[in-house]
Amino acid sequence: MNNQSNTHKEERASASHLRIVSQNGYPTDWSALDDDSLMAKHQQGEERAFEELVNRYQRSIFSYVYRMLQNRHIAEEITQEVFLALVRNSDRYKAQGRLSSYLFAIASNKVYKEWEQRRRRPHFLSLSFWSSDNGFSDGGLTPLDKLDDKQARVDKACEHMEISEAINDALRHLPAHYREAFILRRFQDLPYDEIAEILDCPVGTVKSRVARAEKALRPYLEKFRDYIE
Repeated sequence: MNNQSNTHKEERASASHLRIVSQNGYPTDWSALDDDSLMAKHQQGEERAFEELVNRYQRSIFSYVYRMLQNRHIAEEITQEVFLALVRNSDRYKAQGRLSSYLFAIASNKVYKEWEQRRRRPHFLSLSFWSSDNGFSDGGLTPLDKLDDKQARVDKACEHMEISEAINDALRHLPAHYREAFILRRFQDLPYDEIAEILDCPVGTVKSRVARAEKALRPYLEKFRDYIE
């Protein structure tokens, strides 16, 4: 009996920072846990559960906010604020199987607050998709690091930059509610019912907004029709 207890302790001590030990003593990957299970562990004070949630959603939240505001610095700040809000309000979260909706709803609220602040001060939208630190991407484009030919990488980078700037420029022409529905559907690939939950509106309204956004964007992106589906 003592040997078995010691074995369990050794397993716990040797587990990596992304692993937990279940009740039967066998290690389980954090990535194997669903969102609600991770939230339950986080509510119990397990920091590694929160780290997994951040790893799971940080990129998509950033991508959404960046597409909405087209400002990398502000998008990074808001992304951090979203997860800080999750920490502050973790005790209020009820397992519903839709943590992603919960996070995107927080992000959406902060985006609209940023827009309200922008209305009160002069502001110019930035179309710089690629930063000066050489190649940061929001996840919406094909990675270039697998291309072997150097010239092909250069050509591909220029092509992607042009397409990305055209998309960002086109998004600026959309009304805010069309833009948000379009980004959540086409860039984040969320189902219509989840978008409806995030935006607090009927599914039919979401579909209508996405369709109207696509129609409005078409003239701006006509030259890239062979690259954008």
